[in-house]
Amino acid sequence: MTTLDDIINAIRGVEEMLNDFHSEDKMKFNKVFEKQKQLYQFLGVPVEEHNALNQPVNYIFKKYYECHPINFLRMRKMLDQRFVCQIRFAYEWFALWNACYEMKILEDSTLTSFSRQMFIWYPDAPKLCKPDNIGDYSSSYLGKTPSAYWDERTYIHQMKGNQSRKAFRCISHWNEELREVLKTSLQ
Repeated sequence: MTTLDDIINAIRGVEEMLNDFHSEDKMKFNKVFEKQKQLYQFLGVPVEEHNALNQPVNYIFKKYYECHPINFLRMRKMLDQRFVCQIRFAYEWFALWNACYEMKILEDSTLTSFSRQMFIWYPDAPKLCKPDNIGDYSSSYLGKTPSAYWDERTYIHQMKGNQSRKAFRCISHWNEELREVLKTSLQ
């Protein structure tokens, strides 16, 4: 499966190749540069001068955290290495959304936008990162109660649908770990 990174790397290769051409050859390939810009625009990839990539695509996160710019490349890599590669269930995606929401780093906190962002950053992500799947948890006790006040007995009493005790324990565990990962990546 071709990922966004594969496409971007291919575009970078073409760009480097074209930079080696003489000026008259470059004029012949102006259309290629225009197509590249259109592709970047279509993919939503931010571009600096000389078409160098600045950061990965961001639709939902705030640009600053505690007055410091967020390095989305670092955040994406850290989340992938420490969390996304281990995800198997929808409630784990909820844990990530909840940690981001409670840390107030989401500019757009809708589940649809979150799901879209995760599929852009992690194209091979499990299909469980859908708004409907995550919504089962965000509309229940876990979504309505701040994580500092979560209580397993209350959760069990208010469980709905396919929620389980295992889900509560995993979400609680991931919530704490994700906060640490996010804080580390945001420094």
